[in-house]
Amino acid sequence: MPLPPWAAAYIGVPYVDKGRSATGVDCWGLAVRVYREVFHRELPDCSTAYANGEDWSGIAAEIERVRGTGWCRTEQPHMGDIVVLAIAGRPWHCGVMLNSLAFLHASPGDSVVWDRLDNPRWSRRIEGIYRHE
Repeated sequence: MPLPPWAAAYIGVPYVDKGRSATGVDCWGLAVRVYREVFHRELPDCSTAYANGEDWSGIAAEIERVRGTGWCRTEQPHMGDIVVLAIAGRPWHCGVMLNSLAFLHASPGDSVVWDRLDNPRWSRRIEGIYRHE
């Protein structure tokens, strides 16, 4: 499955804690930028809701809060859906679906990369895939 052409602009952008710009993003910052720049929709920034990328409790609480604001769980991912990944049993990480199997994400100590839902690193951590209604 080919990746959409717009994805190349995000691959390699450095991870920056609470980042929301072309110079660096965190996982939700990536979603905010993609939704704004590709889908022309605004998502809540959320960067004030957690102390830093290691504030797992704050991030999980914010993901749970945002998930309740117009997001519906889907079993058939499409481009633009948000995949929520559980780390240590809590929803702590997210990515933007590129197609039904691949997603973009930014992790601490890394840059924006694409990965696959069936990658053993992620397949056991999928908490859910959500579409904004």
